[in-house]
Amino acid sequence: MAAKTEKDIDNLIDQSLSADKSELDLREKELEDEDLIAVVQSEKVKGVTAAFLEFNDIGDDGLKALLDSEHMKNLTALNLFKNKITDVGVKAMAVSKTLINLSELILSDNEVGPEGARAIAESKTLANLISLWLGEKLGDEGVVAIATSTTLTKVTQLSLYRNNIGNEGAIAIANSKNLSQLTELNLNWNYVEEEGVEALAQSETLKNLKQLTLTYNPVGPRGGIAIANSPVLKNLTLLDLYEAEIGSEGGRAIAESKTLKNLETLVLIRNDISPEVEDLIRNSKNLKKLTNVLFRPVKEET
Repeated sequence: MAAKTEKDIDNLIDQSLSADKSELDLREKELEDEDLIAVVQSEKVKGVTAAFLEFNDIGDDGLKALLDSEHMKNLTALNLFKNKITDVGVKAMAVSKTLINLSELILSDNEVGPEGARAIAESKTLANLISLWLGEKLGDEGVVAIATSTTLTKVTQLSLYRNNIGNEGAIAIANSKNLSQLTELNLNWNYVEEEGVEALAQSETLKNLKQLTLTYNPVGPRGGIAIANSPVLKNLTLLDLYEAEIGSEGGRAIAESKTLKNLETLVLIRNDISPEVEDLIRNSKNLKKLTNVLFRPVKEET
């Protein structure tokens, strides 16, 4: 790919700035480190509060340039989904005063591991984070670091999908003393089994949770029953158990649940639930607010 010229960068910035120049939308622009370095050095981006950099090829050098830029000190939202950031870049981010105002950080689908997770967990400059998306190599070790952080106490939205998380990580979240503000928890594409789900379902920490997504986890019937009977999860409005192996036994428990009264959206695609139990869920007198329930992919229903 040909290197971008100064004029290319200038035009790119003009096209990507919002009308009030507060947002910079550079997603899917084939940006590499040298491109981002040129962007953050431009006077045109001074005062930007939100930078959307998803689906590029930005690595640690590009991130460090952003951290060193005086023009980025007003950032409240930084989206680096699907790039090439490693623990090295995350460690630099964790000590950067440039991001002291940051409330939303998206680093999913990067090369962040346990060391990066620990750096964020121990960071004093990232203490204002409300939304945190992180991965994809955290493992249980990285999740334990996040769960035991004494600074990440304001997080309401936590996304840790596809991180090779097992029961240990789920239990750490359940036992966390510092994640009590969570309203959304995404653990999709992990390996959380019945034991981990039972811990989540019994966790006092998660009593404010409104959205729980466990797509592609081996939750099993016992996990489904634990969620259905959990007084802790009584505020859930969305529950996503896509291909979670809960079967008809778990599905029946949800249909008969006396605690999931606030549930509005329920995803149970590919769970081997019988037609009889599907009907029980659709017609459940306990799930009075349930308006959107899916048992199979949309293309199979049309």
